[in-house]
Amino acid sequence: MKFLITIVPLVLGVCTFNSHAGQFVDETKVNLTAKNYFFTRDYKKESAYPAARDWAQGFIFKAQSGFTDGKIGFGIDALGLVGINLLGKNTHYATANVLPVNQNNERPHTTGEFRLTAKAKMSETTLQAGTLTPMFPVLFSSPTRLFQQNYRGTQIKSNEIKNLTLNAIYVDRVNQRDSTNFEYLQLANPNGRFESAAISSRLHMLGGEYKVNNHYSVQFYNSILHDIYQQNYLDVKSKIPLLEGNLNTNVRLFLSKDNGGALAGTIDNQHFSGSLGFTQNNHTFTVGYMQSFGDSALPTLSGTEPYVTIDSMSADFINQDEKVYMLRYDYDFKDTSLNGFKIMTRYTNGYDINLPQFHKDNFKQNSWDIDLNYKVQSGILNGLNLRARYMKYRNNMPTIGMAFRPDDEIRISSEYTWAF
Repeated sequence: MKFLITIVPLVLGVCTFNSHAGQFVDETKVNLTAKNYFFTRDYKKESAYPAARDWAQGFIFKAQSGFTDGKIGFGIDALGLVGINLLGKNTHYATANVLPVNQNNERPHTTGEFRLTAKAKMSETTLQAGTLTPMFPVLFSSPTRLFQQNYRGTQIKSNEIKNLTLNAIYVDRVNQRDSTNFEYLQLANPNGRFESAAISSRLHMLGGEYKVNNHYSVQFYNSILHDIYQQNYLDVKSKIPLLEGNLNTNVRLFLSKDNGGALAGTIDNQHFSGSLGFTQNNHTFTVGYMQSFGDSALPTLSGTEPYVTIDSMSADFINQDEKVYMLRYDYDFKDTSLNGFKIMTRYTNGYDINLPQFHKDNFKQNSWDIDLNYKVQSGILNGLNLRARYMKYRNNMPTIGMAFRPDDEIRISSEYTWAF
């Protein structure tokens, strides 16, 4: 807690240093989020550890200034993170990306970091430099653990043209969710999909989103992870009124190939994913399909999740040649006595998986996910968000050396934010 006591007055002082700074102060937003996060994963096949388990309390402090007056406005944002280990000496294997872990599988009692981002704005164009949390299809800062992944770099966002948002970004380091240090960017290599988990000194991205009208939108992005891979992404979404409800479609296409020195070997992948959903009143039914083409799996950055239409909590479904189908049902208890409560259940099945290192192409995997979410709607705890997630994952892949093994997984979290 000493970390919070130090940074809160510091950032408040930065944001209010000058009562004549106009919008810099007037538009400043400061908030503190308390997040409690429990994660357990019980393995169903032989493993050095029978389970992976972590429980931590996190505090997330954010201060976002406005901009100074003038044709070009300047501002600064601050991010402070504090994590507290609630399991003490943990004899279980460390879960991925919750708390820092040393070579002896030990977590620190407390961990923390403090980051700054400078920014400038002219008209409808904003420049940021420093710590970034990009949420783009080809550069996605994963928020699915105690803390969100962040990057070091520069980002430009422009809304000068109506209905069109353009984004350009350059990053050279990543701060993973279970780390307090910046490190080189790395290719994710679960199950030995590529020749190596190669590292790169930089990634740059350019693209944008165009809102055609209230029913259709299109995204296109291009990114290059230097000397490893280059990737194009196309996304088309629609939301069309139908039978007193809405028909929702989403098609996503990744085109990837190796770049420059090809440090991870040959990368050649064309990945299609699509979903079709129908929402009426409180119900949403969704079906989805994905297929991977080419001579490799879909490449992604280490520590994040692939931005495809079918997701799973404990594994991904983007192996070489893999075909995937998904069935999903969501219910929102809005306008009922349980307003604020939501439930999701999903079944995902992947087959015809090619794992070149085993010289076989008929592996398969499946998962059953349940997600329960409740947000308090009124009273002293108004805004408190409670979430419980259960996942049952199975595959017929070899156990040794595999990132994804059959398991049962539970995640429980609570989150509450104070705005100052």
